[in-house]
Amino acid sequence: MKKSLLISLTCLASCAFAQKSFFGVEAGINIANQRFVQNMPSLAYHAVMKNAVRGALGAFFHYNFGTHAGVRLSAQFSSLGYQSSVNSQYDVAINYLTLPVAFFYRLNKYVSLTAGPYLSFTINNTSYNNGQTTVAITSVYHKNDAGYRLGAQFDVYRNCGLSVNYIIGTKNIWLDDQNGTMKYTNRALQFTLIYKFKKTI
Repeated sequence: MKKSLLISLTCLASCAFAQKSFFGVEAGINIANQRFVQNMPSLAYHAVMKNAVRGALGAFFHYNFGTHAGVRLSAQFSSLGYQSSVNSQYDVAINYLTLPVAFFYRLNKYVSLTAGPYLSFTINNTSYNNGQTTVAITSVYHKNDAGYRLGAQFDVYRNCGLSVNYIIGTKNIWLDDQNGTMKYTNRALQFTLIYKFKKTI
């Protein structure tokens, strides 16, 4: 009797946890760019390069605290950078392993708002053309990035959904920043299709 009761309670707890948590995968694109700001005593210059379309692919674990609140831990391959306005040989692509933490607030059955920080690590498999030679991307840009993401998720059909995030880099990723007078930061608008592996009782 006690053994049966213990098994029943274990099953109920497992089912309850399954309703609150699930794993998922996502794939999509980044409409990426970099923001460049140069501050010198006699000059303040702001520039944004042309947008570039890059890929994004990842997996996540989601946990709901209740009806409206939740948190999501992700691991994502995310490619950022920009297109040169001069010549395509100067285009920049920086591939990252990105680890975002997103806090969710569910407005209704279909729409959730999300916000949270991220930390990224550069995958050193791309190069940078400085006009004279081609060098490894990590000899020009920092090996990591950090910032935050603001967005929304739309649950469109059963376990499928669409996620939209605006990625705002806060770290100066340019190595030769001229004593802080030059600043490059990542920007991107990310669209991903998601699939949730949700269990039902």
